[in-house]
Amino acid sequence: MIDRLSEDQWSEYQRQGYLRLGPVLDASELAALQRRIDAIMLGEVHYPSLQYQLDTGGAYEALPDPDARGAGATLNYRKLQGLEADPLVRDVISRPLFRDICSRHYGEHASISIFRAMLMNKPARQGTHLPWHQDGGDVWKLDRDPLVTTWIALDPASRLNGCVEVIPGTHRLGLLTTAGSTVRAEDVERHCPERAIEYLEIEAGECLLLHNWLIHRSHINTTDTPRRALSACYMDARTVSTLTGDHFPIVFGDEASANRPWAFVEHLTAENQRLQESAGEAERYARSLAEHAARVEQMRADAEQYAKSLEAELVRMRAALT
Repeated sequence: MIDRLSEDQWSEYQRQGYLRLGPVLDASELAALQRRIDAIMLGEVHYPSLQYQLDTGGAYEALPDPDARGAGATLNYRKLQGLEADPLVRDVISRPLFRDICSRHYGEHASISIFRAMLMNKPARQGTHLPWHQDGGDVWKLDRDPLVTTWIALDPASRLNGCVEVIPGTHRLGLLTTAGSTVRAEDVERHCPERAIEYLEIEAGECLLLHNWLIHRSHINTTDTPRRALSACYMDARTVSTLTGDHFPIVFGDEASANRPWAFVEHLTAENQRLQESAGEAERYARSLAEHAARVEQMRADAEQYAKSLEAELVRMRAALT
């Protein structure tokens, strides 16, 4: 097991958009994670952060949305989100190797958070066909795109049970649509010919490194055993949800640096504060001018009334003299 990528490995990853990292779990760690994942699916272990999505075996578009209730004790969940709350999972996703990878993506200075640590499961003789897609875009409701995902096999992943399939190098295309997710038919025809497909078959305990913009898919499981995997998406910890404004759980670094905005945002915030203070001063000055003008107007009206009274008195006195 490695703790850091070599420069050759990093170059290969940058070129291909994926990298086989080899084993990251020993036999005992693998067995413990397998048991824990099954215990969570069966309801024996629970965390408030968990979101469950049942595998219906139908079309991808017909899948139910993940929710906190689940469908009871079953090993047929397609997805379990929120696994970063589990100590075993947390230990795995916090390995020095993954810190090194995140530092290369986001910089040594950056604290790193987890968008989601989740089980990706294709139950025996089931599973949902996952079409060509990219992991990013507006559909994720984040203020910036995460760039990197690790995918650890908890069972052997093969072409027969729905291993990850990729089109090498397509991460360099960027997002084919700002909406993200499923790739449009015309882009599939252009960028995903059958001859370009790489089938990422790996053994249990081994890990894949995937760029989020890499076009990938997976088929159903045609075997009698499940195909489980632990997937973790890492991002700059300053990332916030555009729905709630919340940050995400920190896995590397600290919250103080994570909550510090970009320098230009700090500048804009300070400038906005200064403008608000200036606007407040201007408003107060304008109100004082208005009050002064009102007093002047009242004095003018009073003077005008006094002049009229004097004029009336003068007319009365002239009348009395005659």
